[in-house]
Amino acid sequence: MWRNIILFLLLFCYVFAFYIFNISVSFLIALPLLGLAFFDRKYCYVLWQVVICKYVKNIIVAWTIVMFFALFFSIFYGTWDFSFLRVIAVQLFHLISALPVLAYLKYKSYTFKDVEEVFVWIFIAQTFVQCTVLMSSELSEMIYYFNKFDPELVKGPGSYIRGKALSAATTYHLSLIYGVAFILYVKRFLTEKVSLKIVLMGILIFIGIFFAGRTGFVGVLFGVLGYFFSNKVNLGKKIRLMIYSLLGCGFFVVVLYIFFPNFYMVLENYVLPYAFEFLYSLDSSGKMETASTNQLMGMWQRDFNYMEFLLGSGKYTLENGGYYMTVDPGILRHTLFMGVIGYLFLVAYQFVLFPIHRLQGQTRFYYTLIMLYWIVMEFKGCTLGSNKFVFSTSVLLIFSYFYLNPEVKRGNYV
Repeated sequence: MWRNIILFLLLFCYVFAFYIFNISVSFLIALPLLGLAFFDRKYCYVLWQVVICKYVKNIIVAWTIVMFFALFFSIFYGTWDFSFLRVIAVQLFHLISALPVLAYLKYKSYTFKDVEEVFVWIFIAQTFVQCTVLMSSELSEMIYYFNKFDPELVKGPGSYIRGKALSAATTYHLSLIYGVAFILYVKRFLTEKVSLKIVLMGILIFIGIFFAGRTGFVGVLFGVLGYFFSNKVNLGKKIRLMIYSLLGCGFFVVVLYIFFPNFYMVLENYVLPYAFEFLYSLDSSGKMETASTNQLMGMWQRDFNYMEFLLGSGKYTLENGGYYMTVDPGILRHTLFMGVIGYLFLVAYQFVLFPIHRLQGQTRFYYTLIMLYWIVMEFKGCTLGSNKFVFSTSVLLIFSYFYLNPEVKRGNYV
């Protein structure tokens, strides 16, 4: 029992990396683990093996190349805009914080299956955190100490419900990884067994996405498609899933309505109008749209200098702190900064972090879905190679696959 609790706490702190005393808790948990290396020779040896493993070496080499491009374009064009350089540079600290955690997982003989299952559970727990905080004005103010969220940054239907998570990032970035959690839930739980309990787990992950942003719904879509196209799922399981999903949703609504009427009203008045704004808009405007989608589509219609897409501009941010050409999609922002060649290296860096071509079996199938999900979301926000949550999740899952997985034979990565 304590073994599972420790793993849960480690992954919750590592993945969500919320702040304590303005310091990321992922760094704070790394410090005592580093201290353990001075007193436990076995753990010290494991930590050193993690540091010198091929996967970590590959990350450092690829990271160095991307750092070079981030520096080169700023100097070559004389913009001296090092903001993207800082984005990439800070990943080294994320990696340094990750290494003691990864070493501890190996030291205590946790398995790849353990990591995937607990990864799903921490998002279910995060959903409970968000629901609890939403219902308390005192907690709603207190949570900002841990996540540094500025409610003034969110306008429109989501302004009341976003920023309630115990997480360093609480909007697009958190929702993005919620989508990953759903795909892993399908892989690790739903394909193994279909029951009312398992379906309710998925519903809780789905509800958690409401509070962070609708980005995670795309991950849910990939997870559902993966389930129905998986060769591990027979027709009987698919039928049971549909039946249990209807029963689970009905059960959840009835429980909320009877036992938690206040939360039901919040859900009805605030959460659902935001989460399903594209449906509510049909009643108000006659169009299926959202304010954020309309704003995003406008970003693709700027007065671009298309030579900058080809050769870059060395411009990443503006003097007012906004992004060059005021665009959010990573494919626009990074190509404008360092051109096609630089962007291709950034994408290659993501494939070093998340080498789906080296995986096997069901893991390769579902992790390819995760990568496709991230590629799609690159058209909405910065995702590939530069997103902190994508970086930390990639490192955790891939390290666990190669070094905590008894089913993987020793090979190039071990």
